[in-house]
Amino acid sequence: MRTFACILMGVVMCVGCEDETIVAGPGANPPTAPSASPKPPAAATDASVSKGEPPQFRDEDFVEVEARNRDPFRSFASLFKVSAVQAPQRRVLLPTTSVDEMRLIAIVSGVAQPRAMLTDPNNVGHVVKSGDYIGRPEVIQTGGSESMPVTLNWRVDRIRPGELVLTREDPTAPNRPPLNRVIPLREK
Repeated sequence: MRTFACILMGVVMCVGCEDETIVAGPGANPPTAPSASPKPPAAATDASVSKGEPPQFRDEDFVEVEARNRDPFRSFASLFKVSAVQAPQRRVLLPTTSVDEMRLIAIVSGVAQPRAMLTDPNNVGHVVKSGDYIGRPEVIQTGGSESMPVTLNWRVDRIRPGELVLTREDPTAPNRPPLNRVIPLREK
């Protein structure tokens, strides 16, 4: 037991005699060592690690170079940013088709919320219900030269047996009654 204590004390004394080593973090300048020997270059840090010494880093080791290393936490969201295109404020069905080009081919009535099916010029069917906005918008200028453009869309007002009733309100003239348009199920 006494020999074990002597060996342990000898190891502690040897460890306590070593020079103090300070490793600087990124962005901090490492302190100068009192010894006259120069610091090993970055390429020699692998050899110093194998000897048990902590690695020495320079500020240049943390600069990102696209060909050599890449930051895994770098955000690329700015590359996919869409330009300042104003999104429509409401969902419009058939936004590129004029109401004149649409055909009413079916009506489902007798349910809580009746539905109708319209086709576009390519004969693709689209189901609409009361309150949906449909068709290509008409853009009008309000006021004078400093006016804002306003888009007007037709809205499905009612679905009756045999016809679809559309309405369009003009926000620039609130005292004017809304326009109405009827799309019949069968052409007369």
